[in-house]
Amino acid sequence: MKRNFIYRQLIISLFAVFAFANLQAQSQSLLMQKAREKVQNLLPEQRKAHYSKVLEQKPSNSQKLQQLSLISTTTKEHKNNVGMPEKFWFPGEFEEVQAIMIAWSYYHLRSDIEGYEYVEPINDSLAWGESDIAVPYVSIIDTADYTRLPIISAQLANAIQRGGAQVWINICNPTDSLVIKKYMADHNMPLTNYRFFVNANNSIWYRDCGPVAFYYGDDDSLAFLDFEYYTGRAADDQIPAKIAQTINVPNYVTSIEYEGGNIILDGVGTLFTSNEVYSSNSDTYGQVTVDEATGQINTTTKKALTASQVRDSLTDLLGLDRIKVLPRLQFDGGTGHIDLYAAMWDENNFVFSKYPSAMSKIIDYRTAASNEDTILNMLSYHNQNYRGRHIPLPRRDDDKWYTSGPNFELYTRTYSNSTFVNNVIIQPIFSDDTWGSREWDLAAIELMKKQFPGYEIIPIDIRGYEDDPDYTTGFDGMGGAIHCITKQIPADNPIRIIHGAIQDFAEGYNGVFPISATITNRSGIASATCYWRVKGNTSWNSLNMNAQSNNVFVASITRDANLAADTIEYYISATSNNGKTITKPFTAPKGYYTFYHGTEAHPATDEDIYNQLPNVSIVEQERNAGIEMGNFYPNPTNLTARILIQNEEKEAVNVKLFNVSGQCLFSKTLFADDTEVLFELNTGNLSNGMYIVNFTTSSGKTTAKKLLVER
Repeated sequence: MKRNFIYRQLIISLFAVFAFANLQAQSQSLLMQKAREKVQNLLPEQRKAHYSKVLEQKPSNSQKLQQLSLISTTTKEHKNNVGMPEKFWFPGEFEEVQAIMIAWSYYHLRSDIEGYEYVEPINDSLAWGESDIAVPYVSIIDTADYTRLPIISAQLANAIQRGGAQVWINICNPTDSLVIKKYMADHNMPLTNYRFFVNANNSIWYRDCGPVAFYYGDDDSLAFLDFEYYTGRAADDQIPAKIAQTINVPNYVTSIEYEGGNIILDGVGTLFTSNEVYSSNSDTYGQVTVDEATGQINTTTKKALTASQVRDSLTDLLGLDRIKVLPRLQFDGGTGHIDLYAAMWDENNFVFSKYPSAMSKIIDYRTAASNEDTILNMLSYHNQNYRGRHIPLPRRDDDKWYTSGPNFELYTRTYSNSTFVNNVIIQPIFSDDTWGSREWDLAAIELMKKQFPGYEIIPIDIRGYEDDPDYTTGFDGMGGAIHCITKQIPADNPIRIIHGAIQDFAEGYNGVFPISATITNRSGIASATCYWRVKGNTSWNSLNMNAQSNNVFVASITRDANLAADTIEYYISATSNNGKTITKPFTAPKGYYTFYHGTEAHPATDEDIYNQLPNVSIVEQERNAGIEMGNFYPNPTNLTARILIQNEEKEAVNVKLFNVSGQCLFSKTLFADDTEVLFELNTGNLSNGMYIVNFTTSSGKTTAKKLLVER
């Protein structure tokens, strides 16, 4: 009898639990339905307020101060050493990836749904609003056509799949995966290679808050480095830890505040960034925390760091040999991130956004040019100067240029904010077939195909609607685009090829051009091959690369030393012992390195060329050199080349262009009204070959620079 009584009580208890759970589910379902109705009935100005939050890439200092004044604070010491593994390396973004992570946009509302109020989520169950007590909230996924964010997200997810990577989509509610799959299927872009992660989020800027992935140990295992994200974006700040826990990889956490959009790593120990990283870590604002039991919200304060402390920390955390910190742009939407104007397509080559001369009065024109000049005067890992090429800046919809810094900040358009996905580049554009600067976009895409050799360019128009005067339905004016809302997850079992590419003119030795690469994989390298051909041929010659010590593989391309001229195209292919094959460049054989040699291409030594110039010899050049300047870029050039001249005395500078025969082809006097002069030389009517540009000040100081024209 007693046993039967216990069974009956157990059954009653189970029914009660199920009934309570069912009531909770019904209540939550009703709450979600009420929230959806509220979202559907939002007024235009309420939608504008929502998207100004969703698309706000960086919280303002006034918001931070307001949050800290409302909420109690605790003190947290700066984590200078997070115990990184003994052996680790960070790949460049141009290397192979297994996935790209994105977030879908949401409306976040208080659970009582009393009127419309956007709230900032802290974790999966609590949000904060005007008080220091967390309250429940609901998140409603955005798949309506009030803005273009849903269709841009769908196009982005589809492009990631086309790049051979899995698209990782962060959502706030499990059932939202069905909503997204239906949305994409309805728009003829079905999800085929995807994974959903369910976590609270604040925004869609996953480049900045997402994990910085790296390899560690002898097996090149995957791990995450987790920098601190903006104050007030606590849910986003937890994304790396949540993803690491889900996929079971280590997550190394630091309180250094840093965003992914301000990180360019060359894959071999050099970081390029802006001085915004100093500003971000000079304050004491920490991140938000919550007591799950009481709902009490706290912020943390942290120790302000000096520039030296920031550099030391980044050196340790990223395993760096050097850091180049560059001045930030002033009219870039507020982020100060380097990805607004620069990208690398391997450890040797940069591609920069080119500001037009029509914007020369804007300070960012000079800052970008000066930063570019600084980079191109640095030596790469291979002890060569970095090589730079250009893509233009996008125009306004009316095909005109921006009239001032504030005017440009209404748009903050750039082609540089793109994302590599293996052999694909997902490219922001700013036109369609009905409106916008369409011809300019199409010409820019063709140029990008040349500057990023072998890549398939997948364009996505990231603007809002044509009848949107306030720029609240797309990415215009938000300081970011495709790169800023995506995050690379490096591939498993990487083959690493480190190669100092031969590019542009190569002297060689009696027609012999040595090819060398350091190639590694956790299983070892079974074979390495150099493929090469003379330009114009369709078939490739192959050279077995012989293994030396320290994972170095070598071969030599041999040509007839007496040939008048040759242009050589080549790439490297490596296969690991576990059967994986990778090429360098990654897009080979569609993309490859190019160099040329021969007497026609380089008819004289540097000394011969200089000595042919009127009143300029190598000796005289060194004696009279008094103008501080960088080098021409791009060099080789096609249509134009620029050079930054430091002219402290504000002297007039005479510029003369000579061919290798000593003929003066161009002469112009620059009258300086500033200590920095950015000179642009039109080379569109010049034949291929070597030229010398002579700069002479009014006081007689002379400097000469080499310039190569190549088409």
